[in-house]
Amino acid sequence: MEGKVNLRHPYFFIFVFIGIAATLTSCAPKSSEGDSRASGSGNNYGLMAGPTSILQGSRKFTTDALVFNGTGTWSPEPSSLESILSSHGATYREVSSAELNEMSVDDLSQFGAIVWPGGIALKQANSLSATTKDNLRRAVQERGVSWIGFCAGAFIAAAPAEHNASYTIGIVDTPLLDMYYLEQQLERAGKTDISMTMESFPDGSKRDLVWYGGPITPSGHNMVIAKYPTGDAAISQMWSGNGFLILSGVHPGAPQSTRRYFSLVDSDGTDFDLAWTLLEAAINQKALPTFN
Repeated sequence: MEGKVNLRHPYFFIFVFIGIAATLTSCAPKSSEGDSRASGSGNNYGLMAGPTSILQGSRKFTTDALVFNGTGTWSPEPSSLESILSSHGATYREVSSAELNEMSVDDLSQFGAIVWPGGIALKQANSLSATTKDNLRRAVQERGVSWIGFCAGAFIAAAPAEHNASYTIGIVDTPLLDMYYLEQQLERAGKTDISMTMESFPDGSKRDLVWYGGPITPSGHNMVIAKYPTGDAAISQMWSGNGFLILSGVHPGAPQSTRRYFSLVDSDGTDFDLAWTLLEAAINQKALPTFN
């Protein structure tokens, strides 16, 4: 459905809180294939050269964003991202797995960007037909639709062309992404793999962002938008064919109720402004400042 969600609605955070309780999951792939992943840290993929045709600047789309809210998706995130989009006047359509499976490449090409929230990448990928996965790749690589993936949306987008793991779609040809080190550290301690992490940006600023089992994103020339405290890439941008991608291992669109539910101490509050910066950049294929 297309429409707007009002963040000030008196029941908005109640609904989000219920959604969190019903979907306690990180964005980790939850797949037995984790050991086969090549490192996503420190590799120069050379993916920021630009589109492969003259599509850049000449794209035409009728709706700004297609927001996936299908099987395996972390329930609070789609509605929060939709609220951010609508608060800035951007249009969107939300689709379930079944609805996405009915869409053609032409249908997908009517959108400026595909917005893929976090959740369990394996469940998300398994809810889609082989034809749908191919349509998504073609929409991005051939038709120039942008892709912005948060956490699972990053995991699911990255796969080497010669090997698509079961939890991926393979929107961009990279090694499978590694999980950030906190994933195993928290799991060994028997804790939920969620935390606040202080990301740094090229202008010297820092933001305390929600991390929920997210990956290290690809790194290379003009690709890294934000870094984890370890120096690993936390948010990256790149091209895949004619499509512009932003992959984020963190959740700038996470609502305040997430912090309350998990008793997270956030030093600088919600980060909806950053989420919009990323969404707008994806919709308009606008490269953001990077570390190199």
